[in-house]
Amino acid sequence: MGIEARNVSFRYRKDSPWILKNVDFTVEAGQRIALVGPSGYGKSTLAKILAGYLIPTEGQVLLDGKPLPAKGYCPVQMIYQHPEQAVNPRWKMKKTLTECWLPDPRLLAAMGIEEEWLKRWPSELSGGELQRFCIARVLGPATKFLVCDEITTMLDVITQAQIWELISQVAEKRRLGLVVVTHNMALAEKVCDQIVALPDINGASSIGRKCKI
Repeated sequence: MGIEARNVSFRYRKDSPWILKNVDFTVEAGQRIALVGPSGYGKSTLAKILAGYLIPTEGQVLLDGKPLPAKGYCPVQMIYQHPEQAVNPRWKMKKTLTECWLPDPRLLAAMGIEEEWLKRWPSELSGGELQRFCIARVLGPATKFLVCDEITTMLDVITQAQIWELISQVAEKRRLGLVVVTHNMALAEKVCDQIVALPDINGASSIGRKCKI
């Protein structure tokens, strides 16, 4: 099984600049790929396209040779940079966590989630604690790929290391494919097998340049 981006291009309107142009690569099961580049290069936009939250203006994203499922649980799940934006502030954490599936207590323990946290509101958790919930939430049995969009940028160095260690362990155990969006080359080299550097398409000379591994 693999995710394949075929000549993916994106812009919000016909008269607006291209954010992505002719991005072309594949992520296989168990593979870890980093999407790197400075701010404004379309990394987060591409992450949302890969997870099915945005539709490409041109090209397509295929999962195992077929379009991403329009309904039901998608095997490609996304973890956001700001976990507070991914949860309902009116729900306690137990309801948030069990919205799609009932996590195995062993998974919660591995994620460092304490049982007492389930009774809390999102606002009562630290950024690192809330991000652990968001990671556990997307690790349903049908999940095959994780798209991680700068997920530890806002956290302290120790929490960053802990979270990436947890994700790496789960990914290896379940042979999950990882797409890691980051501007941190050191992190990309440590966590991932291969790196895709997105081209700058703001200049006329780089329009249409393909991005390949």
